[in-house]
Amino acid sequence: MLRSRTVRTLTILFTAMTIGALSLMWMETAPIDEVPMPLTGLSSSLVMDEAIVYSTHAGVPVQYSKWRNVVLRNAPTADHDIAQACHFIVSDANQAITTTELWKRQIDGYHTFAPGHDWNADSIGVCFVGGLNDETLAGRQFNKLMALVQRLQYRFKIRPERIYLHSELDDRTRPPSGPFVQAFSRGLRQVLPE
Repeated sequence: MLRSRTVRTLTILFTAMTIGALSLMWMETAPIDEVPMPLTGLSSSLVMDEAIVYSTHAGVPVQYSKWRNVVLRNAPTADHDIAQACHFIVSDANQAITTTELWKRQIDGYHTFAPGHDWNADSIGVCFVGGLNDETLAGRQFNKLMALVQRLQYRFKIRPERIYLHSELDDRTRPPSGPFVQAFSRGLRQVLPE
């Protein structure tokens, strides 16, 4: 009798565990498709850079489905018309990143006019104050630029091939120096396909 009770208890336990495991497998959700953020993202300045992506006016949500590209261009000063036509400005003064009214209101920029595609409708305009040349590579401003572009890639799932230098879209624009292009391209994040 003791033996049959043990067998019956073990059978019930095994059946309950099997049903529980099958239930959990049935309820399983798809794996998270985002690339994990590097640990450097935990530093206070980078957390502040992360928050800038969400700095919109009250009641204006970030439009994740709208933004498909990033276009980088440069301007001589942060108050220049080109800079104000973009969504983000990476300034040389204290390496600050600021948002323009266009981003705060989540509306199209007017940073790129090239035939064949309305780049302003689905591209986040990023303006780098100063020259896109070898001298800027060693500074913190370049690091801030790369941190911002990586955050935008991560949050909006923008692949490296959808990050453009303005000169790639408009041949009237002077292209950046070769070392700048190489460093910028190396700094882009690989994100999972859509």
